[in-house]
Amino acid sequence: MKPAHAIMLTILTVLCVVLMIVPPSYALAGRAPWEQADEIVRRIVVPTFPDRDFTITDFGAVPGGEIPCTEALRRAVEACHEAGGGRVVVPEGRFLTGAIHLKSNVNLHISQGAVLLFSQNPRDYISRISKRATNSNMSKTFISRM
Repeated sequence: MKPAHAIMLTILTVLCVVLMIVPPSYALAGRAPWEQADEIVRRIVVPTFPDRDFTITDFGAVPGGEIPCTEALRRAVEACHEAGGGRVVVPEGRFLTGAIHLKSNVNLHISQGAVLLFSQNPRDYISRISKRATNSNMSKTFISRM
């Protein structure tokens, strides 16, 4: 056997022995993972949102899946956020989009029969920070406001 193979075999053997001897972390805690599931579920706080809807077609989105609606989604998210929160609604239909940037207190609601088609153009996913990086002062201002 080549020396490299012998070393690798030794390492694997030691690793197997260690894994058989050392108990898993949940065993050290005294409880199996599924025994903790109910406790975890009880700690989950379901978010609530104000009862306001911002339908993306009201912001210029056009169904059909051929015309990008990224800007309409951005405007709807911004309006929802500025109003203190609510739902940004994607109504029934097919809508083409690039990156979607959600903000606090915004619930993106995809209606039954609605489909978001994500663009296959990589340029549709370049962050706004990257686009502004050419002007370092603008970039610093934008980042400091985040």
